[in-house]
Amino acid sequence: MSSYEEDRVETAETVVTAVDDAPRAEVTTGRPKRVLVLSLIHRPQLRLVNYVQNLAGRGDDVHVFVSRVEHWQEIEDLDPRIRLHPLDRPEEQLLVRRVERALVFRGPRAVSNVVGLVAGQRWGRPLRRPAEVVSRAQTKVSGAVHKRLFMPTYRALRPRLLATRFDEALRGIDFGTVDLVVAADVYTVTLAARLARLHPSVRVTTGLEL
Repeated sequence: MSSYEEDRVETAETVVTAVDDAPRAEVTTGRPKRVLVLSLIHRPQLRLVNYVQNLAGRGDDVHVFVSRVEHWQEIEDLDPRIRLHPLDRPEEQLLVRRVERALVFRGPRAVSNVVGLVAGQRWGRPLRRPAEVVSRAQTKVSGAVHKRLFMPTYRALRPRLLATRFDEALRGIDFGTVDLVVAADVYTVTLAARLARLHPSVRVTTGLEL
């Protein structure tokens, strides 16, 4: 897998493979709430996992909208009543990501490969050493451009770029029955604000409130 595919938007998130033994909330006697939780951090944080577990444990109807559903599916003992909704299309399919891969990785790599093929011919032996230098330089420069130039800009634009990437999943939600929308991280604030404008009767918060 290439470096741009493995790159994580978050810098040091804890991988959650099991839910700890934190006490579950008791089921209340009132009407269960319908709660939508938004999270665009790729790997779920323990605090958020415990939060949605507590909601489901007390009988609430919990829908979690996530960027990487596979990381949530890896969590041991995740309450099966929690409904997971992935992005409509993978984040890597965003136009800006595809253009970056073409310009920063594929284009320069193609040129480097052509130089390598020429150097591999008998008549191109004098080019072998320069070809190796070009290949190493291409890998180093492409990685630096990706990490130091592209990713900082992409992180700043990411909330806006992904704000419409749950549209298909959200169309299946009757907001007349939704009690609470929770923006669980900074990347979902733009989406939460958009939902607040579209559905003013629904309470929207950034706090993990029970």
